[in-house]
Amino acid sequence: MEGTEVKWLPHLKNAVPVTGYGKKLSMYTIALEGWRRGLKLKFYTIDNPENKLKIRYSLSSEDKEHRFESSKGDKITDLAYEICDDKYLTKEYLSKAGVPIPKGKSFSEDVEDKEIIDYANELGFPLVLKPINANGGKGVFSNIHSLDAFKDALNYVRYELDYLEVMVETYVAGNEYRVVVVDNKVVGALNRVPANVIGNGVDTIRELVRNKNNERKANPHLKSRNIKIDKTVIDLLHSNNYTLKSVPKEGEVVPLRLTSNLSTGGDSVDLTDVLSPELKQIAIDGTNAIPGLTVSGMDMIVNSENDSGVIIEANTKPGLGGHLFPVQGKPRDLPKEIVDYYFPETKDIDRSDLYFDFNSILEPLENRTATTVEVSSLPVGKVYAKKYIISGKVQNVGYKVWIKRQALLSRMHGFAEDLGNGDISVVVASTDEKEVSEFKSICLEGNKKSQVTEVVEQDWHSPIKIGFEINRSLTIEEVKQIEKEKEEIEKERDFFRKRYSQIKGSRLWRYTSPLRNVLDIVKRFIRSK
Repeated sequence: MEGTEVKWLPHLKNAVPVTGYGKKLSMYTIALEGWRRGLKLKFYTIDNPENKLKIRYSLSSEDKEHRFESSKGDKITDLAYEICDDKYLTKEYLSKAGVPIPKGKSFSEDVEDKEIIDYANELGFPLVLKPINANGGKGVFSNIHSLDAFKDALNYVRYELDYLEVMVETYVAGNEYRVVVVDNKVVGALNRVPANVIGNGVDTIRELVRNKNNERKANPHLKSRNIKIDKTVIDLLHSNNYTLKSVPKEGEVVPLRLTSNLSTGGDSVDLTDVLSPELKQIAIDGTNAIPGLTVSGMDMIVNSENDSGVIIEANTKPGLGGHLFPVQGKPRDLPKEIVDYYFPETKDIDRSDLYFDFNSILEPLENRTATTVEVSSLPVGKVYAKKYIISGKVQNVGYKVWIKRQALLSRMHGFAEDLGNGDISVVVASTDEKEVSEFKSICLEGNKKSQVTEVVEQDWHSPIKIGFEINRSLTIEEVKQIEKEKEEIEKERDFFRKRYSQIKGSRLWRYTSPLRNVLDIVKRFIRSK
């Protein structure tokens, strides 16, 4: 799965800013989809006891408004959220509806370890241990084969991670799928493959992990979801007779984790078109089993040999990034499906190629200088666009600044940028087709210091940001230098983090604690003067 190029849906190509990567992908792409259909879009913050920044958004037409948190809209009830947030309640509702689930039992925080261990022994190995109220695969131990291993995992989850409420289940062999259901229809299915690297006969496992993390940075969904080398990874390597210095053979797959969460380095493989009707029905039945759950992400363990599956978790916020940017397979336009569901009257509206500046929208909210930001309405009418390549004496003579002024005077959107051969590329878009075509003559005219010799016209069908920008293209050497500097900074940061941990764990740090407390008091006293 390594070395795969990121596949983009055409209407999102270049329209997803880095600000919208990672955890903001669902929010940005759903908001963009609705705005592109002419719906009013508003971002806002909500109050919370922890004073953490929580950004929400709403889409509205003339007669209705819907509010969203990430991919969860207001058609999902509070009851549905409460059930899905509690793995025990989820199992209860699924079981009552006859939806297949693994055999198991939940234990509250006041249950002693011995009772949990006795139940595990009675249920039989292999087993799965997981916290009841944790997300993102945190604290999940899968395929536990022995009582000693179970005791170690239980101690770690309850007393190191501090998740006292746990669930013990029979381990079901198979692949983990994330199936998204919208209004009784399966619209996306991913096979979530646990973190792994593939050998090339040259690099060590540590180097393979570093290379794969660099590849993940190019994927908008996986950019910040690196494979982290921790105790879990090292223990699994050792159990398979590897170390970080091992050099796997060409094509040899080395597993790094047993859990398949994308947040811990897993890969996403789209299987929507090949998912069987039986498995789709299980996901739909599971969604319907939970009152008020209309859009869901169902996590299933699937046995591909007999085409059977069990649901292990239900999510009210399915997370769209893995479906929009799978590591393998076809990207799925889930934002379209969600907006279709909330605003079915907009299904037949042509989607605009324009997009808004997400950075400038978030900035006042993140700086807490505003609590609400409304995005300017989309220009009414079909948008026409052209690309003009201008040759001659046009670089370093103020041509781009001049052309930007002309575009803004004509209320056009687009950008201008230098090309490596001395030419300039100008892209303009407007609802006035005639003005877009006539802009060629403006490009040919040029400013006083320029000397335009030729203007080549091309059609343009990619997304364009609202407004007009001058883009500066980095040279290959500049890009390499930036990447090198970034890598050096990350290495230096990791070094100081380790060094800080070593110092804090030393005897000297503990012995000098009273002295540091006195110094802090003295500093506060001096500042107050």
